[in-house]
Amino acid sequence: MHQHDHPVSELASPSSHTPNVRAWFTSSSAPSSLDPRDPVLDGFLRSIYQQETADVADFLRAQGGVYDKVFRSFFARECECTRSCEVVEPGHAHTLQERTEYIQRSLPPLQSVFDGLGTQTHNHHGSFSSWESLLSDQTSEPLSFRKTQASLTQKSVTISRQWDVDSIWFGAKTLSAIRPPNQFRLSFFPSHKSNISTNQIIQPHGLDLAHTRHTSIGSFSTGNVRFNVIMFFPNGSRSSAPASMNSLSLDRFRDLYDDIVIPAAYETLPDHAQQEIPSSYDLIYAKSRAYQEKPGAGRWAADDESRTFRLAYSVPAEFLSRFWASVVQKANLHRIQTRRGETVAYYQNPCLLFQAHDLKNLFARPNLQESLVLFRDNILAGLDPEQLDLQSCWLDVGMRDHVSRQPHGQTLSQNDHNSHHEPWTLLWKSACCRHLHGRLSSIAPEAPVDAKYYRSSLLRDAGIYYAKAKSTKPCNPGHPGFKSPGIIRAKAYNCKKELFGVMFNDYKLFSSGSLPLLAFDEEMFKDLASMDQNRQRAFTPQLSRSHIKRAWEANKRHLRAISSARRYPNFGIRKEVTFRLDVILAMLADGAFQPDQTTHTGPMIQEIMLDPTFNTQHYPFWIVPTRVINDFISTQAARFILPLDDIFREATRKTAECYSSSSSSLNPVRQILAFYTAQLFCRLLIYALSDEDEEQHFDNWIWKSVWSVRPRGRERSVSERRGLGLGSLIDSTGMLWIPQSHIDWQHGHLSLEILIHLYMARSPLQARLAHQPNVQALTATHIVVERLFQEWLRDAQLSHDTNCPEKANEYANRAIVLAVEETARAYYQHFLAKLASYWDRVRDQVGRQSLPALSCLQRARDESAADTARILSAQTIRTIYCEAWVEYSRATSASGHLLEQGTECNMPDELPCWMATRQRLPPKDSWSDFVHSVLFYHPNTQPKWSQLYFLQLYRSFREQWDSVKVWAGQFDRQFGIRIGHYIRVMFNTDRTKEVGTTRGEGTWYHGRPPFFQIQFWAPYFSPPQSQKGIPLSSVYHRRQYSDGLSPSTMSTIPTARDFQALDELVWEHRVQIVDNIDSLRSASHSYIRRHCRAALLYVSSLSGPTWGSNGDVKFIQPWSVERKGIDEYGEEDVFRIPVVYNHIPKHMSESIINQPTIFLPNRDNVMGLLKNIESLPGHSASFIARLGWVMCELDNNGDQYDVRSHLFLRQTEPPEKEILSPDAVDVLVISEGEEEGEEEAEDDEDDEDDNDGERAHRGDDII
Repeated sequence: MHQHDHPVSELASPSSHTPNVRAWFTSSSAPSSLDPRDPVLDGFLRSIYQQETADVADFLRAQGGVYDKVFRSFFARECECTRSCEVVEPGHAHTLQERTEYIQRSLPPLQSVFDGLGTQTHNHHGSFSSWESLLSDQTSEPLSFRKTQASLTQKSVTISRQWDVDSIWFGAKTLSAIRPPNQFRLSFFPSHKSNISTNQIIQPHGLDLAHTRHTSIGSFSTGNVRFNVIMFFPNGSRSSAPASMNSLSLDRFRDLYDDIVIPAAYETLPDHAQQEIPSSYDLIYAKSRAYQEKPGAGRWAADDESRTFRLAYSVPAEFLSRFWASVVQKANLHRIQTRRGETVAYYQNPCLLFQAHDLKNLFARPNLQESLVLFRDNILAGLDPEQLDLQSCWLDVGMRDHVSRQPHGQTLSQNDHNSHHEPWTLLWKSACCRHLHGRLSSIAPEAPVDAKYYRSSLLRDAGIYYAKAKSTKPCNPGHPGFKSPGIIRAKAYNCKKELFGVMFNDYKLFSSGSLPLLAFDEEMFKDLASMDQNRQRAFTPQLSRSHIKRAWEANKRHLRAISSARRYPNFGIRKEVTFRLDVILAMLADGAFQPDQTTHTGPMIQEIMLDPTFNTQHYPFWIVPTRVINDFISTQAARFILPLDDIFREATRKTAECYSSSSSSLNPVRQILAFYTAQLFCRLLIYALSDEDEEQHFDNWIWKSVWSVRPRGRERSVSERRGLGLGSLIDSTGMLWIPQSHIDWQHGHLSLEILIHLYMARSPLQARLAHQPNVQALTATHIVVERLFQEWLRDAQLSHDTNCPEKANEYANRAIVLAVEETARAYYQHFLAKLASYWDRVRDQVGRQSLPALSCLQRARDESAADTARILSAQTIRTIYCEAWVEYSRATSASGHLLEQGTECNMPDELPCWMATRQRLPPKDSWSDFVHSVLFYHPNTQPKWSQLYFLQLYRSFREQWDSVKVWAGQFDRQFGIRIGHYIRVMFNTDRTKEVGTTRGEGTWYHGRPPFFQIQFWAPYFSPPQSQKGIPLSSVYHRRQYSDGLSPSTMSTIPTARDFQALDELVWEHRVQIVDNIDSLRSASHSYIRRHCRAALLYVSSLSGPTWGSNGDVKFIQPWSVERKGIDEYGEEDVFRIPVVYNHIPKHMSESIINQPTIFLPNRDNVMGLLKNIESLPGHSASFIARLGWVMCELDNNGDQYDVRSHLFLRQTEPPEKEILSPDAVDVLVISEGEEEGEEEAEDDEDDEDDNDGERAHRGDDII
């Protein structure tokens, strides 16, 4: 006898099959269950009655009606789409077996493919050219599951169903919800993996779980089920994922343990329980690090959960009521002080959540009634319902369908006999999953649900489905206060993931984002690691290439074991829905799940014909022998493992092939191309072995041919980006093939013509070392800069050989400027990283919670890494030190340290510590010469810091310059006269130490943190004498000149000392106009005018040579400091070394300065100040006119002045184009942040590792 499901159209009305909740809740007595001998269920129903209000009775009744439809419709075995949504297939199609055999013709035996990286010999199968037959030699026959199923010798199978309860969440009021004789295990310092890191659709107590500070405080067991107990702090600072960030800091743990938990335990627990609990935070901390007390002992990893078990102590349930009351009382009274001096009730009103996951097999029964009764007896019996917030309790109810294996002792037909010995796998049909979502959405249309679809193993016709409620302010089904019926979460997935899953690792083989790094050799790998460390110093990465190689081989070993298995289980399919506990209990009490009354939740055994044409019903799953699908998936994986092995093996060879035998420097280019190819194959390998979201935006470059993105800050603009478009090939052929034009088969990498048009967004799945910005920085260094430098040198040599000296000099000049700019960029990134490391030492000394990171320093680091990098100067250092001193003063005064009066807001004159020379007097005071000789030119003895990245880059440029030095001159001469225009600040450095400091006794610096002792060099600006006495007619041609001007009017310039005086004056006003503009806007107009008039006068005088009469400026232009030829650089350097004041000769007092220039006359400074002046209120009409004239004169057509403020990386913009028409439709438009994985994780529990029994259930890892 086979039980059949009912289509949606035949479902009974809610009133006919739902619990009589209204009758219960409107009666004068408490409700009771159908069974008078069921005190557990009666107790929970009574608590539901007591906790609910009269209007909620209607909600429970309506929600019960929705749930009844869910059980009848969503869990139905048949599909109503009647094959209309399936793909129409031609008569000539391949079965899974035929496709596996076809691919294996181009493969060596699978066991040899899955051997170690060094064991496979090079043959024709292992060469790059053999990839084509593996990846692109597609057949004309599409892959067909329908034909696969129909071609099997067995005619039918029997499907049976098991119901279960999987995950449970209890929002508890107190710990006394745990009934005796159970015991609570109080634990300390839990693993951060026990924290909730992703947005949860359920909201016990109305909390946003992932963004509310919380920590696990212990666990308890009831009915062989272990529950994790999590304590939430709604008043704590809002946190963001990942889990390590939404836990408590060590300072907050100290407060929680020393002031709340431990005192409560010592006040309320008996001696025999109390004596085991550590008496202080310090003792708990010492116990947690006890491994350090034995020399050579191993250490606990950060996510080692054994720490929780070792620091766990039993508390009898009968004492939990007093203990929790004491915890709450102390938490409500406790206050912490913020850095601003405010007091916060951080721990006030703590909330509890009990959660347990992965319970499917414990509660698996043939009908749902039995599963829920088992749940009642094992779980509910151990809890006190009066101490639970029953509106904040949820559970996952699901079912699994398998091909049935008849029990021993029964007579088996021939078909049943074969079925008993042949393991089978069920797979959801991807087309039916979309229809399933339509059925689910129609049940409660007023509470919409979002759907996600997942492609299984790169197959078109097999997939899975996940849906969750769309949370909005008016509609939030996961909130206990929401009183409209709805569905919170549902899913349908394949159980075969257990075969290719890795326990405790998100069930994914080859999922490490570091694996593609094997495409780099050791040298390139270290260079990439130095990029990740901001090139701070000669750096040895913790993650080595050998570590990654071992991980790669371990993954292959796992896959080899899977592919060679001698026996397989039956793999079924699963559906699962998250329900409110109170509604499910009401339905249980009303008999809604009695198997003799409701067949849709009772036992289901059904015979299904394997040939779909003979089935009168349409089923939403495929039935395939496990051996067949295992062979296909293993073969599919081998298609990507074999070329990946070739790529990785190539990187280990001593002599890599190059495009041109004449230049070995192209090897990095080859490796980076191989890395991008390995990234593609590794992603496809993961897809081949698992179920992956079809709409992960960071993988658009793989699946889509073209898509559109709305960039940040440009709401009306849409950018079009291009990808490989492999998704359409899966749709047309049933599985993945790579077009022949996409791969350079000869050299074994993505075709360069294709690669340069791909837009690869940053992926959150990549390891930090391999993430896209890091690789792009490496690419810019090794490909863009190096190739462009070589190209210009080659063009220069060609022009010289063809007797075109002007062109030759032009190309050589471009090359040397590129070398100077990129070397300066590398130095600045190192310089700022070093400065940040010194500040980190101060934070460690004072306290990282008290002393924040410096925003100005971080901004400078970001700007130095941008395509248009900002050039550092004395102004940058002064700004950083101003912020540092304010923060340091604030933090140390709060800690009780003594400070000098007035230092809270005013930085001492000693900061920053500027250096001045005693020896380098004119004409030996050129700043460029000084920078070159100190940082780069070391002809005799190399300094100890000679292996820093910026010096490696400099030496690389110098070596390549040798090809043109005969006629273009020595590299160091060309480089040395320019470098000072791009490096304008540096540490005081000698051969033994890179960073000099001042700390002598009797000086202000003595006893200060090293950050405030650092010595800096920076130049002062000396107006070029060549700009003095220039006739106006040579720069400004007019028939008529304004009053006071004539063609013969000569330009005037300030002396170096006058310029420095103007600079100091304009800086005082700039601080008010730029740094404090918000407060200046609210000041009086007279105060604003006083600052703005002075600033305009001073900035006009120092921005360049001026022409006028009687002190009135009539014409001005920016300083011209560029030199047309190398000979002109020797004439004078506008940047000069400051000289110690008492060493300045009297006759040179007007031209030599002892301090660096802070406000350099570059366009960024000048126009930025003028625009801020323009934005302020209170100006007179004459002043506005004068300001407009000055801005027009100094605008320079939007270009930089000769005194530059930015570097420019010589590479093109990202491969995208802007769609100009705002009416563009029919395109996918997503936000840029969403595409790059920068937003918070999707609100699924599914990203969590559920096997730790603490966070998420196994059915959720498919996301």
